[in-house]
Amino acid sequence: MTSADITFDNVSKRYGAKDTEPAVKALSYTIEGGHFVSLLGPSGCGKSTTLNMIAGLEGVTEGSISIGGRPVQDVEPHKRDLAFVFQDYALYPHLDVYDNIAFGLRMRKMDRAELDQRVRDAAERLEITSQLGKRPRALSGGQRQRVALARAIARRPAVLLFDEPLSNLDALLRDRTREELKVLHAEVGATTVYVTHDQEEAMSLSDEIAVMSKGRLEQFGTPGEIYERPATEFVASFVGKPQMNLQTVTTTGGGLRIADGWEITHPHTLGEGRTVRLGLRPSECSVRRASDGGGLGRVRVTEPLGSHTDIALDTAVGAFRVRVPGFTDLRAGDPVDVTVDGATRHLFDAETGARLPDPVAVGV
Repeated sequence: MTSADITFDNVSKRYGAKDTEPAVKALSYTIEGGHFVSLLGPSGCGKSTTLNMIAGLEGVTEGSISIGGRPVQDVEPHKRDLAFVFQDYALYPHLDVYDNIAFGLRMRKMDRAELDQRVRDAAERLEITSQLGKRPRALSGGQRQRVALARAIARRPAVLLFDEPLSNLDALLRDRTREELKVLHAEVGATTVYVTHDQEEAMSLSDEIAVMSKGRLEQFGTPGEIYERPATEFVASFVGKPQMNLQTVTTTGGGLRIADGWEITHPHTLGEGRTVRLGLRPSECSVRRASDGGGLGRVRVTEPLGSHTDIALDTAVGAFRVRVPGFTDLRAGDPVDVTVDGATRHLFDAETGARLPDPVAVGV
């Protein structure tokens, strides 16, 4: 199977008049051939519209999209060398699994022997050979999803598009299918674009992630770049579980004042008295019971999850979360002190939300 680069050059999409707010605004980035890229963001951020523009199901208002170096905004969908896997499977109920997989190949008048080989090869890859004679109504949700995947890869397109394909599956099956998708991508090698609002899916599957908000690209980078150096406060708040703690703080000569009586050291060049936003990952913070009964906050609730426990605190600056290994003997109402000595400080402009320049201090 071949693959192809996908390039967005200042791509925008409007519904209605020129003065209406774009659903997608000035996208410019390149998805490398053979890479797996997730479009990640909340509902209404423009990720499905972006996928539909790649597919040709939505027109481009401004800019251009190229696949394999060829502009495609004026090319009909069936001539773009891509396959689309929809959220609702989109299987033909009156056809058996074999004919569902073969349907697109027959429409292209493929030789019968090659068609049969492709159908059976795709079915074997997805372990549904025993289901070829059944109709969709006789299959589980997971099996139907595999049929939809098999139909897509049987085409052997340069580009595979996925629109939240796992959202209809239960949690256990979703995790297993996610593993299978990653193996399948490594085997077939097609450029893959995957729409999801689930950060765990995006982080675990992707070579790169395009994080979107309100039609704009917030950041395009590897999962490590997105998590370790979020480019905006939105990315910091959206990627990471539990959600990053984000507080409004004031710079001091040698650090940051979070609240009265709560300051941390942090070398910076921002000057004194500037208001900025501070982000701290819950997993990099720690908490202990306050010995004098005072402390910086109180435990609101604990959530034991086996390998770790999430602790929600009420503090002078509002809600604050900490993730600790294993279990804890802290209970609701206990006074606690919070330590952030080992936490990376992520600083963002209070007005624009853009990441402020490093240094980002660790262990100070």
